[in-house]
Amino acid sequence: MTHGPDAVHELITEAGWSYPVTSRRLEERQPMANIVIDEDGNSMMLSELLHRADVQRFESHEDLRDKLGPVCEAESKARRTGIVGKLKKTFLG
Repeated sequence: MTHGPDAVHELITEAGWSYPVTSRRLEERQPMANIVIDEDGNSMMLSELLHRADVQRFESHEDLRDKLGPVCEAESKARRTGIVGKLKKTFLG
């Protein structure tokens, strides 16, 4: 299963586009696309991912990986936090 930045790249290639690609173009054409962000199957909407990355344009597949990879990793890590971790964060900061 393709996940993370490679899943976004797959959307770009399936649409027949080439780089550079703007975030605006992606959001306009596929705002509700569900992007799998990690191997565990966690996902988020493309528009949310792009908003969190705060990126205007992707120059290449490598640039896309560099810009979206850290966002996918952070979101994946946040979702792995168990109930105990969430309670600690809530009550202990």
